Amino acid sequence: MRPLSALLGGTPPLTTIILLAILLGSSPEASGQDRGTALLNRIEQQMLDEEIDRRLADHRGQTFGEKLTLDYGASLRFGWAKLDDANFNPYGLRQYEANVYVQATAGGGHKVFGNLRFLYSQYYNSENSNNGYLNPIGNRYWYQFDLGDWQRVNEGAAGPFDFNIRAGRQFITWNSGLVWSNDIYGAKMRASWEALSFESVVGVSARSGLYDFDTSRPNYDSDTNRHVWGIRGQYEISPELSPFVSYFVQRDHNDETRTLPAPFGTMEFGYDSQYLSFGTDGSIGNQFLYTLEICHESGTGYSRPAINPVTGFGYQTQGDIDAWAGVLNMVYLLRDDQLTRFEMTLGFGSGDDKRLTSSSTAGAPPPTSPNDRQFNSLGYVNTGLALAPSMSNLLMARVGASTGIPINPHRPDDLRIGADFFLLGKNNTDAPISAPSTLSRYVGWECDFRVDWRITSDVSFNFRYGLFVPNGGNPEPIDQVRQFVYGGISYAF
Repeated sequence: MRPLSALLGGTPPLTTIILLAILLGSSPEASGQDRGTALLNRIEQQMLDEEIDRRLADHRGQTFGEKLTLDYGASLRFGWAKLDDANFNPYGLRQYEANVYVQATAGGGHKVFGNLRFLYSQYYNSENSNNGYLNPIGNRYWYQFDLGDWQRVNEGAAGPFDFNIRAGRQFITWNSGLVWSNDIYGAKMRASWEALSFESVVGVSARSGLYDFDTSRPNYDSDTNRHVWGIRGQYEISPELSPFVSYFVQRDHNDETRTLPAPFGTMEFGYDSQYLSFGTDGSIGNQFLYTLEICHESGTGYSRPAINPVTGFGYQTQGDIDAWAGVLNMVYLLRDDQLTRFEMTLGFGSGDDKRLTSSSTAGAPPPTSPNDRQFNSLGYVNTGLALAPSMSNLLMARVGASTGIPINPHRPDDLRIGADFFLLGKNNTDAPISAPSTLSRYVGWECDFRVDWRITSDVSFNFRYGLFVPNGGNPEPIDQVRQFVYGGISYAF
């Protein structure tokens, strides 16, 4: 990252130090722990959602009479993690989890689902004091109507027009996940007519487990209020080519302000963004799948506070956002009994050399800057487990593979192993990324390993390990390797 004196122009060095000490409030260790904890919560939520999907899949294809059902169950899980913070100091986290879920299905197309999640986190060897339960405990609850299912049950076959709506608290991934990949309270709808389809989403960000990208805002790790809506249209020209265009809007309804010492006054927060995406997905043959998304971000955001040389008081301005990002995902399926697959991802996000930090208002461009070119969103793209940077000012290449180990001839995919290799760099060498870095283009490389073992129909074991090796020319402490270790076991009944 650039020296602070160079980044702040004419601001007096002592004032600069005081300002940053106040605005950046949380230590690098805390911000590093936040990224690690957010990633861990996402991994455990993904495992829970996979278990939920298996339960929901058990009732597909039933008759009308059979679909008048009420299904319920529960699961217990223990997880342990060892992570490194932003200064590469290790700390530990134990998580104890209990889940209760119920599903009601009727009439073929109507479905109601609810999940209560009791997750208790316990940190050790850490300054993080966020021990306790994750709130709210209502993790998933929604109503869904599927016209195609209703027609198959009540009329014998689905028609050319299909419509699906799901409303409630649910997980939404928009396009490739570059723009949005988080929980919302809201609704997602999809309508299709032969080769043409439309999707829309509207809702409010859910607050449990969601970490805002603006880490200088009060309560960014526990109370994020952003309203979203989006629309997407896609046309399948052929199985190999299905281009789409989408527009996604995020509006900041966080009301917090921060009072700074004189002469800075009050610091305002606000980041309203729009994301216009173009892309395509498809398959080449029955083994190669791909998805491409190119996104332009626009909108407005506040500058960092500065001292007006005329009045001597602090002030902020609102500037325009002009940023880009893109992701290309490719998958090759071997179609063997072990469901072996090879994957590759290429991604980039733009950066701004006038920023002090990648995403916070405290580190935003100064009031004199007309544009903020740093890409930011509440999306998620897999950039590794150990460093886990966002796509902000990032260049990333990933190659990976996974396969099943046939220890059970009746279920050859019960034990599954996989590995990913990442190369990470900076798009703009003078701009920051969401992890400590220098002015070098090359950030480092990472290798991740995973094991998912369904020991019995009720008991599952999961393991994750990530090792990040930074650029060898980095100064201390960011010249050290960084590790992520996670293991968990669950019992579902």
